[in-house]
This record gives sequence, structure tokens and C-alpha cells, in this order.
Amino acid sequence: MSEATTQVQQLYERHPYPHYPLLAKPRWQDGYLGSSLFARSLFHGESADPTRPAHFLSIGSGEMLPYIIRQWEPSSTKLTCVDLSRRSLRRAQFRTALLGRSIIFQQSDVNEYLSRPDTSGACYDHIEAYGVLHHISSFQKTLNLIRDNLSPNGIVRIMVYNAKARDWIWELNRGFVQLGLRFGSDADVKTAREILFRLASISPQLDERLQQMGLTSLNNNTRFADTFLHPWESRASIIHWFKAFSSAGLKPVGLYDRYAELDDLDNPLWTCPTAEQLSERAQDLRFENNLEVWLKRENADDGGAFDKSSPHAHRGAIPLRLRMTMPPNQFNKFEETRTLPIGTKLAIWQGYLRNLHQIPDKTSLGILSGLDLRVLKRLSRIGLLLPQTASALKLKETLSKPLHPNMSPPKIAPRAEPKQIKKISEIIGNLSTNEQHLNQALRRFTRAI
Repeated sequence: MSEATTQVQQLYERHPYPHYPLLAKPRWQDGYLGSSLFARSLFHGESADPTRPAHFLSIGSGEMLPYIIRQWEPSSTKLTCVDLSRRSLRRAQFRTALLGRSIIFQQSDVNEYLSRPDTSGACYDHIEAYGVLHHISSFQKTLNLIRDNLSPNGIVRIMVYNAKARDWIWELNRGFVQLGLRFGSDADVKTAREILFRLASISPQLDERLQQMGLTSLNNNTRFADTFLHPWESRASIIHWFKAFSSAGLKPVGLYDRYAELDDLDNPLWTCPTAEQLSERAQDLRFENNLEVWLKRENADDGGAFDKSSPHAHRGAIPLRLRMTMPPNQFNKFEETRTLPIGTKLAIWQGYLRNLHQIPDKTSLGILSGLDLRVLKRLSRIGLLLPQTASALKLKETLSKPLHPNMSPPKIAPRAEPKQIKKISEIIGNLSTNEQHLNQALRRFTRAI
């Protein structure tokens, strides 16, 4: 392994992410976007077959994703989870021990794993690398290996950082490095947190950003270290990432607009925006979300090897664990959907699950047909109204159109005033005896606030 990979491994051995209590019961229904059934329904339409055995690979799965993925995947799905951290995988094994559905856990560097003679060419139907590639120094090699191990009509889901939106985090991280603060020491994490809060006291902009993160995340050592003390993070731009996808023979086919920043574009989940569109919006902070995209092979067709003989040809029973879930929190995060009556949300959710398993659902169609067009557009943009449902409503073309005519740059609180910036020297005090390092930290923190 490279030195960067070794350091990343050490971070997650020390701080398994996200380090929830082992007996915590997460709202796993909120992870519906990671389901291979969702991806196959979204990008293969009614050709998706919930009864067909599939091979799912989770790269950098950590301690929580195996539990969420296994809840969503059909019992026939073969799930393999690969992670650098042995401790994370042990915690994941504990969480999933009572699910009664097997998971293959592998501790390994992903590039080494996908290159091994016994695993290369495994032909995975679905590969997920959520929050991983930007921590791999050789991510182009990883993308090439993902392509080599993807089935002809397989789907890849990734999340990578929007570097432009994280400029301030990067500057803080580099400042902490100059002061010798490291993730491996709880005392260092505490000191870095104290510095961060003191910097926020003189910078309205930093204070606003930290409030958006929330005290729960900031006071959690694992999440704080992962954000502000991470040993390796790519600074690749959006343009660079799209070029890397293309170089690997992969094309983006959908993007999740988590914060409704792209409402002036065609539905990004159905038609992925271009790198230029996203990059332009990132420059003036209209787009601050990470890149959450689905990719397919450049030469993949829309139907693939799945049978399209007739609508709803492949029907699978909805598992009881899915039928008993409450609607995901995504309903409550957007103005168009949060005020819907709970009965309406439940009906839409149950209709979504039925459509996911290729089961006709006239009840939800009737309810959807009576909703405002803006509500339907939002549902389609957050993935809770699938393209085939839109077709049944005779609204697919309409729902693919923008929700708003334009989106303005966000209003951001002012940066620290020059007279306040002078206080940074007092804040960092004598944390380093090296004057050059102190000056470097001072410059980094000044750029961040």
C-alpha cells in the first residue's frame, strides 16, 4: 500500500466511521438510493428483475453501510464488502450478525482486492464506492479496475467530494497539520476543535458553516477527525472527476441533487448534468453538494440482458422488513413534500416499494395523479417517483423539466474582518515552536475564515 493509503487505514482503525453505538438502530430506509433495485429500476426501467440474483460490491463499506445495504438487497443478492479497516469490518459484522442474510467481508486495499487473481473479473452487477475515491491517491486506477470488474450492463454508484465547496475545510486541515495536530490523539482532536470554535467566534462565515454541520457532528471525535484531520483528500475538480470517469470508460447517467441546488436544470436524476454545468455552479457556490452519481459503461445499452418481454414481467414479493418501514426523511427535507399528510406519504412510499418490485399499484397512482405538479417534480428528483411511474401518469416528459427558471447564488455570511484576523495568532498561541509552521498555519486559517 502507498503511504497515503496506510495513513487512511490508520485513521479508520482509530475512528471507524461513523462510529454510531453498536446497538443503535439506524433509519436504514433513508438509504433507499443505495439499493441496486433502485438503480436498475431507474436506469433499466421495467427490465429490472428483483428475483434475479445479483452480485453487489461495496468499496470502503465502513461499519454502517453493510447493515443498510443488506436490509435493502433481496436475499438472492451476493453482497461483498471491502474496507481497509479491520475494526470497521468487525463492527459491521456485529451489526449484521442477526440479519440472517450472508455478507462476505474482506479487509483489503481496494486496488489490491480488485487485482487479485481470485477476485478480478468477478463481474459485479452493482458497485458502490460512497465517500471513498477522494481518499485514494490512485483513484484513476481504481476507476479502471471498477470498469474491468463491472458486468456489461452493471451500474456504479459513487460519491466524491466537490473540492471547490470544501476549500475552507481544506485550509483548516492544512493549518492543523502545520500545528502538528493529528487524528490519532484525542488531545489533538480536542485542541483542534477548540481552535475551530475560537476561529468561528471571529468569523461569521465560519460560524454559519459550522452551525450547518451541527454540534453533534462537531463534538463527535470520529466525524471531526474525518472532516478536519483527514490525512489524505483529493483536490480533484468536478471537471477532473468527469474526465477520470470518461478515461475509465464510464459515463454518468444520473446525479442526486441532495440540497435542491439544481432545480433550474432538467431532472438530474434522470439526465445527469454536464461537468461544465456543475463546475460553473460550483464556482459561485450555487452547487455545494458532493458529486453523488451513477455510472454505466460507455457502451452499455438501456435494456441490457434483462428481459423486457412485458410490463411487470418480473415480480418479487416485497420483504416484510420493507413493508413495515415508515417513509424516509427525504419527504421532510423539501418544502414541496414536507406538508403532505402522513397518510399520503405512506401511500406514496408503499407505492414506490411496489414499483421497485415490479408490482402494479393503482392506489398510489391515483393519489399521485391528484398532487400538485411541483410535488411530483420533487418526488421524481429525490427518487421516490420512478420514470416508469411517471410514464404511467403520462407525465414523464413534464417531470423531466426544471422545477425553477433559475437559481441564485446563496447568501453567505461575511468573512472575518481584518482587525479580527489579528486574533488568530492569539488563538493558536504557542502550539508550535517552529515559527515557519506557525506562520503557515496563520495563512491557512486566514484563508479559511
